[in-house]
Amino acid sequence: MMLGRTVEQLIQEDPETVPPESLNISDTVDLAVGSPAAVRRAIRAAFVYKLFFVFENYLREFVLSVLTETYKTDWWDKIDEGTRRYVAEHQEKEETKQWMALAPRDKLALVTYPQLLAIMEFCWDDVFEPVVRDKQLISEARRVGHLRNAICHMTDIPDEEVERVKQLLRDWFRVVPF
Repeated sequence: MMLGRTVEQLIQEDPETVPPESLNISDTVDLAVGSPAAVRRAIRAAFVYKLFFVFENYLREFVLSVLTETYKTDWWDKIDEGTRRYVAEHQEKEETKQWMALAPRDKLALVTYPQLLAIMEFCWDDVFEPVVRDKQLISEARRVGHLRNAICHMTDIPDEEVERVKQLLRDWFRVVPF
């Protein structure tokens, strides 16, 4: 029985073996059958993408919560001009993409990951220092930003770097619970 499990595990580790998770693009076409190695990479990358998805959206909610608590309704006027200009430009672009099935997004949804971190630094003394307490967390979040970009641009990252991302999330949620 143990030999059978070992053989089964070795077969599943072979990049050319169809992975257990399918990736269907229609009722009859499963990309896992036609391109098992690429689908295996996608499954692995999806895990890291999910970590960043949760963290970046957490940061958005956190930034909005802290800014509105401090500045109430005029919080948008308190962030840096470059970010406000960037968002205004992207709002105009989104208006031309009405053919896409995207729900309307608020201003903070258009702010990039690095801009979220920059907002926290820009408003650090008056707003974020009492809550986050250690600016090093922002530096660590910025450091893994490169890994975020790699995953979002379809590049594999090594296990060591996946662990770095997981550690960042543990550190953040230890200091600022979600």
